[in-house]
Amino acid sequence: EIFGSAYAQYIKLQADFRYYHNYDEATVLATRIFLGFGLPYGNSQHLPNIKQFFSGGSSSLRGFSSRLVGPGTFNEQFQQGSHTFVEMLGDMKLEANAELRMKIYQFIHAAVFADAGNIWLYRDNPDFPGGTFSSRFYQELAVDAGLGLRFDFSILILRLDLGIPLRKPWYPEGTRWQFNNIRLGDAAWRGDNLFLNLAIGYPF
Repeated sequence: EIFGSAYAQYIKLQADFRYYHNYDEATVLATRIFLGFGLPYGNSQHLPNIKQFFSGGSSSLRGFSSRLVGPGTFNEQFQQGSHTFVEMLGDMKLEANAELRMKIYQFIHAAVFADAGNIWLYRDNPDFPGGTFSSRFYQELAVDAGLGLRFDFSILILRLDLGIPLRKPWYPEGTRWQFNNIRLGDAAWRGDNLFLNLAIGYPF
């Protein structure tokens, strides 16, 4: 304790691997793998809120709501029919991204991308069933894909990415891939599954 108050005890490690392959001056394949691990101990059951990992959003899984992927197979809206959490956080994170960037005309660039990943808890938490990391983690990855536009004004890059979820890990096994459920002509489906991300700069 410090001045009578317990302090957080944890170890946090993370690694960000990136590779860029230039096909020519106008075409680049950009890839990234992010690994994050947090070990809470002593006073802590989990990492402090501001030190936990999140997934989803404009620089993460672009076909999912920002900071609302996971942990694991947990999804409050799907499992409980409620939406009380403003963000979902975890002690571990795995994410992979790939993006083919192409110059269309002068300052206008386009991209085709795919993302996969999730977050997990280090310890069981009854409030988040299915959220704990296990050997089945690879079966709990969320996957999305989409198209993007980048406007390179030299002093800044304005980015628009439109993503859709291709795999929802909170669905029952055998139904997580969503290829057969894509209904672009359905307004309700578009409202739930099309995510337009507006951001400054490249995601990685």
